[in-house]
Amino acid sequence: MIRRPIDDGWELVAQPAHGRLAADILGCLAERPRGPAEGFRAAVAHHDDGWSERDRAPRPGPDGGPETFLDLPLVEHLALSEDSVRRAGEHHPYAEAVVARHVAWLHGARPVADPEAAAVRDRTVSRWRETAERQAAAVGVGPADLDHDQRLCALVDLLSLWAAGWPAADELELERPGGEEADAARGPDGALRLSASLLPAPCRVTVPVHVVAAAEPYALVAASTRTLDLVPAP
Repeated sequence: MIRRPIDDGWELVAQPAHGRLAADILGCLAERPRGPAEGFRAAVAHHDDGWSERDRAPRPGPDGGPETFLDLPLVEHLALSEDSVRRAGEHHPYAEAVVARHVAWLHGARPVADPEAAAVRDRTVSRWRETAERQAAAVGVGPADLDHDQRLCALVDLLSLWAAGWPAADELELERPGGEEADAARGPDGALRLSASLLPAPCRVTVPVHVVAAAEPYALVAASTRTLDLVPAP
């Protein structure tokens, strides 16, 4: 779950909905995948589908607000990522490859203090990397192109998280698939401003949200959408 505080409670975006939003943002950008377009879009749209059951209702988090995707213990997070890989594979073999590579990248960079938990994480990440390479090879995509596409997946993943409410910063540092930096900023009107080389034309996306009460059990106040403009920066 991704959350954003509002005056009378919290605005929540479920992880699977964040994936669909990432796919919408992908359609606005100049960057294109090197692997099969259909499979890559499926990867982006379904990269968090393993959270479907967990995000049906908000749970209390450690800070007194609704639980977010950052609050889960490692073992639970690994299991949800594993399910996301499996579900992506139901759509396209390249979707499984990209999501497996994506979660391996995410969890591989996560600091883990407990040696036993770190060993479990490392074995899981190694298996995901093997899955990614195998499924990419099955559709004729080599390691360099898979790496490019994972970086593109990470880019739209972060942009979607930011559009949904995390982080709350007005500026964001991005990295394009080729390694080039691309800063983004939230304008006074709320629009997200991206470099014109990344975003050639203005685009509007829809963020699906659930508004819940400020205190547990976070009763649903409304289910709606908000629109967000993505505009090229001069």
